[in-house]
Amino acid sequence: MSTGGRVMVLRPAEEAAQRREDTQSNADITDSAWRRWVRRADLLPVASYLLLMLFIVAPLLIGRGGTIPIQAGDRAQAELFLAHAAHFVTHGGNPLFIANLNAPFGVNAMANTSALGLGIPMAPVTLMFGAQASFDVLMVLAVVATATSWYWLFSRHLATNRAAAWVGGLVGGFAPAVASHISYHPNLAAQFAVPLLIWRSCKLLEGRPVRNGLLLAAVVVYQAFVNEETLLLAALGMASFMTLYALQRREVVRTLVRPLAAGLAVTAGAAGAVLAYPLYFQFYGPGSYHGGEPAMTKFRLDVLGLTTYGSNSIAERLRRFNTPSPFGLGAEEHGYFGWSLVVLLVVLVWWQWRDVRVRCLAVTGLGFAVLAMGSPLQYEGVDTGIKGPFGLLNDLPLFDTALPTRFGQVTQWAVVLLVAIGIQRLSEIPGLTGRNRQALICGLVAVALVPAAPWTLKVVDRPPTPTFITAGTWRQYVGRGQTVLVVPLPQWDWYDGMAWAAATNEQMPLSHGYFLGPKDGIEGHHATVGPVTRPTDDLFAYAAYQYKVPPIGDEERAQARADLRYWHASLVIVPASAEWVPARDTVTALFGPAKGVGGVWMWDVRNELR
Repeated sequence: MSTGGRVMVLRPAEEAAQRREDTQSNADITDSAWRRWVRRADLLPVASYLLLMLFIVAPLLIGRGGTIPIQAGDRAQAELFLAHAAHFVTHGGNPLFIANLNAPFGVNAMANTSALGLGIPMAPVTLMFGAQASFDVLMVLAVVATATSWYWLFSRHLATNRAAAWVGGLVGGFAPAVASHISYHPNLAAQFAVPLLIWRSCKLLEGRPVRNGLLLAAVVVYQAFVNEETLLLAALGMASFMTLYALQRREVVRTLVRPLAAGLAVTAGAAGAVLAYPLYFQFYGPGSYHGGEPAMTKFRLDVLGLTTYGSNSIAERLRRFNTPSPFGLGAEEHGYFGWSLVVLLVVLVWWQWRDVRVRCLAVTGLGFAVLAMGSPLQYEGVDTGIKGPFGLLNDLPLFDTALPTRFGQVTQWAVVLLVAIGIQRLSEIPGLTGRNRQALICGLVAVALVPAAPWTLKVVDRPPTPTFITAGTWRQYVGRGQTVLVVPLPQWDWYDGMAWAAATNEQMPLSHGYFLGPKDGIEGHHATVGPVTRPTDDLFAYAAYQYKVPPIGDEERAQARADLRYWHASLVIVPASAEWVPARDTVTALFGPAKGVGGVWMWDVRNELR
């Protein structure tokens, strides 16, 4: 494990060089200079990842902005966060706080999935082409970068067989835990820093604690501004693997404790110094909360989830009548590998059980899969009443804000490594010719991985943003410190208001929104979705859900005017479509006749604020 001062937990450098020499085929020698250059440059694997991703998002590209994935509420939120990052780049201010969402109170960006680490680099695209186009570009780049990062880790530090590295990149970039998020959560699909975290953590074992500790700290800080949950899970997964490894290789690990501890101390100090204020702001700043929204615990992996194919997988999409899985989780399908890949994993683990890395990865992956099942356990979508291990963690800090199913991300990373190791071992079987070896690997990939691979996205028509918004007409009615009230109220179900605000690059101040904040608006309370509910909100919700006008009298009108002053709302707008006629009539009953202009019904209520 330690050779000449260089330590690689995944594979010693000398062993890798020897295997590379042993497995070099005659075909490599006879390749043309062009092919050798392409292989060295790693263009073909990256190009294949890009082409596959373009195929998956083709329905969006063909729609040219007129289509969106089904259930696009989370996407609208992500678009607004991209717009917030672009607004910060051009206007300055506090990037950790979103003033024009839930205005005039604002939203704690650090306590939400604002993903500044993605939004700020994407700001030029957002400013030139809009948040919607920026999201589409980011969606492609995030997955391709993730697959490429895994490929780089394998090709440089784990596998000498390029096929093994390529397949490892495929699984790492297009597994259900990534693919299920691409339409909604770019911060969760963008996992390209995880292989870098693994690599730099292993480098700590080589010594040079200051240099290696600072480099790891840089990756940690960046990942914290992409998604803190992924960072936490990566740390837990690596800690589990290293603990299991140490228990089985005490004599080797004993010599590595000192350089590891020194490097981690530097990492903790440097990363802690940079993240101290953002974390303080997240947990104690305006709009902060302690403890997750109760509905989060409902997202958990079914007992049969590991052998179930994801809802957007090839196998599931080709099922007769295309009937959905009774216990699919849509954007939260962590661990939905399908029975073919699970069978392959079981065979690989059994075959390579003597390899300590395989044992540690298998136990770690299975353990986190059990945690992802939450508590109580669920069988075919029905609670069993049986408590799961996650119940022991659910009330602990940090764990109380986590979705249980996302612990399956660690399982996915373990699977990525196991598949790459397994294919590498297959390529080393003595007696197999190059052609037979390729046929064996291709056959296994086809049988085990293709059914679980993602298919093209399901999309629906996207309502165009009204010209009242895009032309900036709304600005005539909204002064400094005033807000816009959009009905139906912006939330996961009805995302128009969030999408409209994103189209203005977060310049239009929304009185409501879809976000996480403290219950009752009291900082430190547990999280809830959306703003503090006012009595008039109930009238708007009734019109949206019941599709009819609620009873409205003088008392409701007086309360509505008081609520306008609470929200500082000077303008009320409703989408001008037949779907929202009950919402229009409800607002009309409260504030008088509407004016139709630029694709919306609007009410100028500035006089009500006096």
